Amino acid sequence: MKMLLADNCEAMNHCVRSNTCLWTHLSRTNGPGTDTPRSLATLPADVLFEVSRYLDLKADILNFALAGNGLLFSLLPAVYNDVCLDSLEQCEATLSMLNREPSIARHIQKLTVRFTSSPHSGGFLISDLLRTLAPKLDALHTFIWDAEEIPQCDDMWFALRMSCPRLHTIGTSYGAKLPDSHSTLFQFKNLRGFRLALKPPFYDNHSDSLQELPSESRLWDMLIRRCPNLEELHISGAPFLPVSVVHPLCYARWPRLRSLSLGDIVLDWQPRGGGVKPPFIAFLEAHPRLQMLRTSRAALSPALLTSLDHGALPNLKRFAGSLEHLQGLAQLYPQITSVAIDEPLVIRDTTPLLAAGVLQGLHCLTELRVAFVFQAAYECGRLVRSIVNACPRLTKLELICARRPSFTVDTLAKIVSALPRLRHLRVTMVRARNEQSLRECAAVVARSNPQLRTFCITFISPSLPLPIPLNADISVNGGEPGHPYLESGNYVLQTDEYGLPSSVVGTERRRLHSCSLPPFGITMPLPTLPPKTYTTKKYRYRFDLHPKSKKGLGLIFEKSVAGEEMRVLVLMLSLGGAALWVFFG
Repeated sequence: MKMLLADNCEAMNHCVRSNTCLWTHLSRTNGPGTDTPRSLATLPADVLFEVSRYLDLKADILNFALAGNGLLFSLLPAVYNDVCLDSLEQCEATLSMLNREPSIARHIQKLTVRFTSSPHSGGFLISDLLRTLAPKLDALHTFIWDAEEIPQCDDMWFALRMSCPRLHTIGTSYGAKLPDSHSTLFQFKNLRGFRLALKPPFYDNHSDSLQELPSESRLWDMLIRRCPNLEELHISGAPFLPVSVVHPLCYARWPRLRSLSLGDIVLDWQPRGGGVKPPFIAFLEAHPRLQMLRTSRAALSPALLTSLDHGALPNLKRFAGSLEHLQGLAQLYPQITSVAIDEPLVIRDTTPLLAAGVLQGLHCLTELRVAFVFQAAYECGRLVRSIVNACPRLTKLELICARRPSFTVDTLAKIVSALPRLRHLRVTMVRARNEQSLRECAAVVARSNPQLRTFCITFISPSLPLPIPLNADISVNGGEPGHPYLESGNYVLQTDEYGLPSSVVGTERRRLHSCSLPPFGITMPLPTLPPKTYTTKKYRYRFDLHPKSKKGLGLIFEKSVAGEEMRVLVLMLSLGGAALWVFFG
């Protein structure tokens, strides 16, 4: 049992946030001085499962399951319903455990496999473990393969298709090697969701291909002809240069489509005059159930948005694209609640006013992600402050600031404190010279923003290639960032019995340079030394936001408001005493 819990804990975020109201209600059956409700284990399993649905974080559910004897087995469906594996070691350990314990594997509904490795370092092992695990995944409905390369064991897709009758959403990634035209990946039918992620090895080997590959035609044949009830389609990057004038996607019709995310896909190469509706605009008008749209300049020119019929896309709630796209949509769809400006904004003097003016027209906006590029030294307190003033109802905020140091975490924490409804904050930025450590930054954010529940701080290199790969949705979950970084920390605020923040639980990750040198005594020319690789070191800790105050003269040296007031008081008493001594002396 300890091994199972250790494997499960490794797959989670290792963050804890107290749910005071729930715990107080469950503790009423306790006597004084007890921590675990005696009657908790006697509740029916379905009641316990319903209670776990009110917990926001996976770690909270795990702690709830460990609160009493016998609770873990009752809460296995809640603990293992969504499993995300973020490293090669974690994938190997957890998938091996699930193969040994089919009673646990049968509760998994969504499984995400994500690891970075070379084509020969573990891809075949992981895909083979998934092939043998497939018959045990009775409840699986979503499977995402997000590795650097395609699964080397292609029979994995066949096993998932034949052994998981509830599987309706799949995702894969393309790397240096592409699936052949006879791959079992293209034999699925009646899918509801499909995701395709393009990794860096793909661009190194296939970005200049002008010839249509057989795998591409098989992919669109599967999605268009054999998946008529498709509801979600997410494609990141620019898969291939189209041979035809109009992309096959423009002719597809999925009546239930509600989420569409497209990368830099050129959908239409043919120039069209006035009065001729572009094929992709006709595609959008034919899908009135669309709620989420993510596009790019290559897929949709901002100037074409004016050709949308009035009343098209009546259910659009979330949008991701460029600021120019948003300018054309803000007036047509003021009901949008989530916006992601993923195309980095190049900061100029008029950028704060332009961005704030566009966002101010979205009165229902509650989620926002903005990416900036700083080419020169710039004091962006005014920029972030203008965005905060334009969106006072935000509950989720994500800021990406690349190329140069733009502001300190202390400055940002003071600005976002003007958002009373903000619950989740995520910041990706270049570290400033006078920046504090991650732990001190976390303490500053937590003390300045007690309304937060979770926040993340990530420091990146100034030379990080743009654009930074981002998810279609504005995510608040912790875990490994989906892009290269130097340091990253995920934090959860814990509250006391009065609902006030009392402590912070943090998980920090640091990328360390490592270089494997040849054995001693073997000469190797300098240009042929192996390149640097990176290893991740993880730290977990907890610190109190209100440590015990110092007494007596120690309060004078305390870095707090009370310390400042004490120093002022001592100074005034000293000046008063000196004045009296001069007057009477």
